[in-house]
Amino acid sequence: MPLNEYNASALPDEEVRRMFAGCFITGEGRFVLSFLKKVTLERCLGPDASDAELRYLEGQRRLVKYIEALSGCKKSDF
Repeated sequence: MPLNEYNASALPDEEVRRMFAGCFITGEGRFVLSFLKKVTLERCLGPDASDAELRYLEGQRRLVKYIEALSGCKKSDF
């Protein structure tokens, strides 16, 4: 399968996890994941944040946690 195409049903979950781990195990990958965590997980919205802003940030946080889980990186890795 060409790398620029992804068919969700074509790869087993273990292969997807291996690919994510390969991306985020490098120093650059760890930096990127750390940056994503900083701008999502460590970000706080004020009491005047709208419902849409809260939902948007929560979606971003969920995606970062999903990447973290797929890559096998833990907080202690940083």
